[in-house]
Amino acid sequence: MENYFYEAFDGLTRQGPGSEQSTKKALSQLDLDRNEELEILDIGCGPGSHTLLLAAEFPNAHITAIDTNETSLTTLKEKLQQRRLEERVSVQNVSMFDMDFKPETFDLIWAEGSIYIMGFQKGLASWKPFLKPGGDLVCSEISWLHDNPSNESKAFWNEGYPEIDTIPNKINQITALDYNYVFSFVLPTKDWLEEYYNPLELSLQQMEKKYDTDADAFNVINMIRQEIKLYQHYYHDYSYVFYGVRK
Repeated sequence: MENYFYEAFDGLTRQGPGSEQSTKKALSQLDLDRNEELEILDIGCGPGSHTLLLAAEFPNAHITAIDTNETSLTTLKEKLQQRRLEERVSVQNVSMFDMDFKPETFDLIWAEGSIYIMGFQKGLASWKPFLKPGGDLVCSEISWLHDNPSNESKAFWNEGYPEIDTIPNKINQITALDYNYVFSFVLPTKDWLEEYYNPLELSLQQMEKKYDTDADAFNVINMIRQEIKLYQHYYHDYSYVFYGVRK
């Protein structure tokens, strides 16, 4: 069944909620000189939608983009070749659990939609040594938008990601790890529906036609559709939230 999950997301520009507008909004909150020769680490780069944006916004930076999905990395490499960015963006098949970069290497660590793989607090703690003093870390993390989410939302997320918490509690976790909290903002519903779920639904429809008698494929399709329907009904309960912190 795992192959069907990969197929559902294969070819999508985004493999999670987000948008160019939200990425740019997060970048606008940082006190970084856009023309400096910065060192940036993009953790969980996927096919590179935000990697390319980082390269455009920081024209003199060197970016290290890591992921473990070879298909996504191949797609990113092709995009970099088309834009002649291979010298400025290094693409590596490296797990976030196995990073061996030198301490205090990076001015900025970017983890858009990926920190949940390690867990919010563990990710912040584990990646902190790689930041230069005063360096920034920006991530997007699933969070409760209020204290009383629906039972349906709680059942789904407590099983899928027990570290989900409210924004104030996430901020407390940030400061408890001796980071300076810089900013946070909630991703709009557009980032979920127009940028992510609508293209994903088109992919599911193509799979329905392709696997019209395959029970395992339809189990995957139905599981993903249940997630989409949950958000459509309970979008007021939860969202990804961008968090910016400084070492």
